[in-house]
Amino acid sequence: MFIGSEGTLGIVTRAVLRLRALPRSRNTALVAIEDFDRLGRFLRDVDSALGGTLSAFEVMWNDFYRLIVGDGDSHGLPLNPSHGFYVLIESTGGHEDADKARFEGALEEAFDEELIVDAVIAQSKQQREDLWAIRDDIEGLVKGLFPPITYDISLGIPQMDDYVDEVRQQLTERWPDSRMVVFGHLGDGNIHLVLTVGSLEENEVHAVESIVYEALGRRQGVISAEHGIGLEKREYLKHSRSEEEIALMKTLKHALDPKGILNPGKIFVQQKKTLS
Repeated sequence: MFIGSEGTLGIVTRAVLRLRALPRSRNTALVAIEDFDRLGRFLRDVDSALGGTLSAFEVMWNDFYRLIVGDGDSHGLPLNPSHGFYVLIESTGGHEDADKARFEGALEEAFDEELIVDAVIAQSKQQREDLWAIRDDIEGLVKGLFPPITYDISLGIPQMDDYVDEVRQQLTERWPDSRMVVFGHLGDGNIHLVLTVGSLEENEVHAVESIVYEALGRRQGVISAEHGIGLEKREYLKHSRSEEEIALMKTLKHALDPKGILNPGKIFVQQKKTLS
């Protein structure tokens, strides 16, 4: 029950850590996919083909990839920037030769099924790090979308494409010069939106949040996937939790922290105490 509670229900006083040996094999590739339907099918098929060894499936929408690779000065051009989606896929295992053969076989099968249109497979540790550097270039992301407004949301894979299109359209209608890029961990339904409307004024940010979260609420999405609700998102919690769920959360909070001393003010507005 403490998972994701942001320290509002209790304090961790002890943790047990289990260490595991590093994988003996690691296979990494960047693949290009033309449309979202094929993207979802590729995730399903490659996960099955790799037999539980899939360890990363990082999706970059075309806008993200073009922003980061640019003209190729920073990261080169491992794949042509004209495709709809790019996936950084990685598998780990314990049998180097067999794992490599299975990884390459899974990609060949995806080519045969016309799920992917291009791919580059890392042949060395350096090449693997270079591919990951594209996905992890937060500095380039912030520079290209300054001043940035960021969101970390979650929703069902079938709703993602339509959701992104709606948010992008509404942003463009209100701020014609706005820009937005999308990327994330498709396998667990988590995507990131990074955008700019040219201002961080409170009323502008509030208007952006309404667009992002209201469209999400209509699709039963979650306003925070990897991070907490904290202070900034508590106003929008209603978009991803029903009144009954919020009431239950408050009941649990009161039962475990009746004096309101654990991370006060987070998730819910702190109740003012009155003197009797």
